[in-house]
Amino acid sequence: MNKDALTAKLLDLAEGRETPETWRSWWDEHESELETLLNRGEFLKLKPCRHGFQWVPVFGSQKGAIAILEKSGTAFEASNLYQERYLAELEAFCKEQELVQRKKQKEFKTSNPELFGRYPKFSKALAKALDPSDEIKPAATEEQIRNQESVLDFTFPAQVREFFLLTAGIQASVGVTIDLSGLFDLTIHGEWYCVLGEFWKEADGDQLLLRPGEETIWYYAHEQDKIKRLCSDMTELLEKKLARYLNEQ
Repeated sequence: MNKDALTAKLLDLAEGRETPETWRSWWDEHESELETLLNRGEFLKLKPCRHGFQWVPVFGSQKGAIAILEKSGTAFEASNLYQERYLAELEAFCKEQELVQRKKQKEFKTSNPELFGRYPKFSKALAKALDPSDEIKPAATEEQIRNQESVLDFTFPAQVREFFLLTAGIQASVGVTIDLSGLFDLTIHGEWYCVLGEFWKEADGDQLLLRPGEETIWYYAHEQDKIKRLCSDMTELLEKKLARYLNEQ
């Protein structure tokens, strides 16, 4: 390939005459040649990204083509086609995700009447914040709870046991995770804790903690390396702290 052939292709791209398929096919065929014709920065800007959306790669490459053409002083008429197609694709994707989210929220309400009855504020806030990728597990059995207590050598507070008898775990992508099977022990500043889950109150990865013989829920702010008292028990955690947090998301 020579410079003239490359310029002709860049014009096709800048002016909207390529499709995602023709552009990807041409790139795959000529990638090694382009590495020698272009400097590293130009090559990387022109290279189509791997993306779930069909029009994102060609839209990104168009920006690279425009930069190369402008640098060379080549005249062209930039097309808005790729941006328009990408925005339409994004809008359709968002609408589809909204439908999936609403379906998941409806299924959650229908499948967990006891959870809504025991923790109405938390359950309502969780239903509103649920993402399609989030998980609400079915209730744990007494045996499953006892087995986890045995593994951890830790007796769960009464309200924590009550919660797990309604659901074995909640994983919400907004920063709340309480999962029976994921519990583990941790020593912080010389003191032993059972890690109940994660609550991203101050930073990603901050943890909910239990201490032996207490209903109190503690909180580890890992960026500050501090243990803080969060609330008096599991009900307060769910109905006040987490319900408020989820409503704000």
